[in-house]
Amino acid sequence: MTYTPDRLLEAIDANAVGLLVGLGVAMLCQTVWLIEAARVARRDSSYSIPLACTLFWFAHDIAYVVRFRDWFSTYDHWFLQLFWLGLLSAALLEFVFFAQLIRYGRRELAPAWSPFQFTLLIIAATTGSILAWEYLRLLFDDPLYLASSALTLMSYALFGPSMTLRRRSFRGQTLLMWQCFTTMTFAWWIATVAFLPGPFRSWQYLAVGVFTAAVGVAMMIAIRHAPQSPNATEPARSDLTSDEPVPGTR
Repeated sequence: MTYTPDRLLEAIDANAVGLLVGLGVAMLCQTVWLIEAARVARRDSSYSIPLACTLFWFAHDIAYVVRFRDWFSTYDHWFLQLFWLGLLSAALLEFVFFAQLIRYGRRELAPAWSPFQFTLLIIAATTGSILAWEYLRLLFDDPLYLASSALTLMSYALFGPSMTLRRRSFRGQTLLMWQCFTTMTFAWWIATVAFLPGPFRSWQYLAVGVFTAAVGVAMMIAIRHAPQSPNATEPARSDLTSDEPVPGTR
């Protein structure tokens, strides 16, 4: 997927109101979604964002954030500066997800490891993800990061349901999370397809959006019709190590 930055920025200026409304809704939904995810993780004593998503999102977002000079000096464009603020807030929330992953994830993902070993593993995985993302950016042309943002949304549509299947429950997830994610997906794709030219109207870009939105709708329906259980939010006993009691027991 390639585009000319100057042409894309001209299209943004020409459709500023529509983009601000659509992407403003997307950013609002993102903030509510991620805050709800952090809240639910603490409630359920279980990380709420899949490991692969946390690694990918952080690598993507922090790469944009540290390139401050590009958005405020090289391009010096209002939209890229607003986008920087949005990704900065997302990156800060991702530090919360890393903390929750380290706190709650070891007993589920690596129960035989010590907390120190698991923390080192997460640090190593994060470093590798950042390096992998920087290399991948050499392989496709997305200088303004607007095309690759679609993949960050699609990743949750892939790994969120996978986490549900592995856990055999909706532990660490809520209907509100998927409502916000799905609304964000619709808002992002409608705004970008309607107002951005070229590759943002390709069948591949449209297909990714349709898939991501469809998964969001399916997960909303699944959660809404899931049987309620008094222990639905408790971690499965098999997820816990022998020295960590099930919440609510002695």
